[in-house]
Amino acid sequence: MADFTIRELLDATGGTLYAPSGFGDPVVHGLTIDTRTLTPGMGYVAIRGGTFDGHRFIPDAMEKGAVLSISDTEVPTPHIRVNDTVLAYQNAAKLHRERFDIPVVCITGSVGKTTTKQMVKAVLETTFRTHATVGNLNNQTGVPTTVLAINETHQVSVMELGTNHFGEIDAIARVAQPTICLFTNIGEAHIEFFGSREGIFRGKTEMLRHMRPGGTIVANGDDEYLRTIPNALTYGFSEGVTARAVDLCEHGLDGLSFTAELFGKRLPVRLSVAGKHMVLNALAALLVAHTLGVPDENALFALEAFRPDEGRAGVVRTARFTLIDGSYNCNPTSMEAALDVLKTAGGRKVCIFGDMLELGPDAPVFHARIGAYAKRCGIDRMITVGSLAKNAAFDPQDAYETADALIERLPALLQDGDTVLVKASYGMHLKAVVDAIKAL
Repeated sequence: MADFTIRELLDATGGTLYAPSGFGDPVVHGLTIDTRTLTPGMGYVAIRGGTFDGHRFIPDAMEKGAVLSISDTEVPTPHIRVNDTVLAYQNAAKLHRERFDIPVVCITGSVGKTTTKQMVKAVLETTFRTHATVGNLNNQTGVPTTVLAINETHQVSVMELGTNHFGEIDAIARVAQPTICLFTNIGEAHIEFFGSREGIFRGKTEMLRHMRPGGTIVANGDDEYLRTIPNALTYGFSEGVTARAVDLCEHGLDGLSFTAELFGKRLPVRLSVAGKHMVLNALAALLVAHTLGVPDENALFALEAFRPDEGRAGVVRTARFTLIDGSYNCNPTSMEAALDVLKTAGGRKVCIFGDMLELGPDAPVFHARIGAYAKRCGIDRMITVGSLAKNAAFDPQDAYETADALIERLPALLQDGDTVLVKASYGMHLKAVVDAIKAL
């Protein structure tokens, strides 16, 4: 629990306390921005968002036993008033981070952040009591929430840092203070707001400003931008990287095997997840393992046992279909990687593809490119959902506006024995399509 005295909160946030006489300096047993997670003795931070205002829930927080709230406006209950509650939340979390002298691995990139985080976590927890980001709490409030969950039992932390605008990584890396900065790749995700891949690179590498002295950089050496970072441990298939994959053997949807060459060693790696892109995630995890002293045998065991989270391209076999569930997120790079996996399947190959969001004015071109790539991969049927994804459809009759419209037609579209890939940006809600396929 991240305990704070009132004085510590005032110093961290720069706020002013408004409370009745005799309030004293009680200990605040943790902070939360969600009254649903609030327990008696905590502090409640009221966050304003685009469609909500956390200040409306201050009475609920106090009724549930909050010691006080942190607010940007006057309220009739004990509170610390600040100019910016998000910044105050971040500053309190930064104070908590500074209490711990443990390795913190921070992961960012356009694609593969969460899967790499999960692989790194799996490898590290064979040896250390490991704290990690839960779900995708990787934004301006998610990272502080993650940091505040660190406690005295943890020996290492693994955090995911996400962004879609300049300055965001800078803000949350200041809170996390990484000792290992891990970069997965620079793709087109969120290019609408960064303008170019070079802009994305600049946005992601804001993390380096806040790496603690003596820290380590781990970067994808196959990426034309990331390979330019000085003094990084690199990974990939290219010659000259620190950790290189050779002798790759793909086993269809059952996974793959390869040899990892690093620091004069040749390690036999077996993955139970499909896709050449998973090799890069595994190499990154091996470099982190080496940096922190995880025995090779522990790391190799964890990698073979690894399975991705739901919605992140895991393979599900039902009585009628083989389903590749990528419904959680999508961008051009990850979509092409998923199609590379689908093409290795036997039988009829069906792709259900939904809109990729935040791609800017060239979004129709990106979607059309996916359709062309699917044809080159030998995909038999391309079914689309959304106004952008329709640019990828092989047949206009297979283009649907909504997930609900597609679900009504699924029984007529799929055949026994099909391998079906479902992938789209989270906002397209294609998990409902995944559930419908499972139910058929």
